[in-house]
Amino acid sequence: MKRRGKILLGIFIPIIVLGAGVGGFALYKEWPADWSREAPILDFPVENSAVIHVIGGYGDVPWGDWHNGIDFGCNVSVNIIAPCDVRVVGIKTWLYAHEPDRWQTSVQYTINWAYNLEIAYESWALNETYADIQREAIPHKVGQIIPQGEVLGQLLYHGEGTHIHFMVKYKGNDVCPYNYFSNEAKILFDSIWAVCGVGGIPCNETTTSLFHFLFLFLCLFVIIAIIINTELVILAVIGNGMPNGNVYVDVFVGISVVGI
Repeated sequence: MKRRGKILLGIFIPIIVLGAGVGGFALYKEWPADWSREAPILDFPVENSAVIHVIGGYGDVPWGDWHNGIDFGCNVSVNIIAPCDVRVVGIKTWLYAHEPDRWQTSVQYTINWAYNLEIAYESWALNETYADIQREAIPHKVGQIIPQGEVLGQLLYHGEGTHIHFMVKYKGNDVCPYNYFSNEAKILFDSIWAVCGVGGIPCNETTTSLFHFLFLFLCLFVIIAIIINTELVILAVIGNGMPNGNVYVDVFVGISVVGI
């Protein structure tokens, strides 16, 4: 091998190895805690359920906007528990600009290749000082795996609106967390919901179901309209014997054939 070729190999091989190592480590941090795609079975996420004074349901809720998670409102600071094995893939502290403006820390976790978990620690931090304190109460870093039952972090009480916003996603789409709770977690949830649940039912997906139905109905209508249009075009051309004609078809109005 020529000297020049050896020099090039000596330069590029370390670069390739380094790039593969960095890329592999970055990918490793995104790997889920569980390599399956099966639906998880979740434990109850609040360590001391006695401090919960309100639960906000998922979906179509009385306060207006579509609610893509379940809120657990707490009247004192409390530990939040890993409902299953999870890996931390993102942590963000940000200002939620909605009256009153307040800071929150959102933590994203992977459960497996199909399911993700996200928890927003909404401690009602009205300034950055309280926001930083809440962030420090979440001790984990991106890439860490937290086993089921271990403490994910502490939700700090900074005001009467303190709660966690508990979200589950399936292939990137929001789903109702209640449907994935273990039997024991559902029993505990139901007992608290009966006293302080808000939203009618834990998973009020009526709006989503209605939207899906209307969307499918519209798609079916368009397909039928296209088929009818095509058949009417053929019939119009054959019936009028006008191979050089322009045929206009509208299933709502009728057929008109204009010769050229």
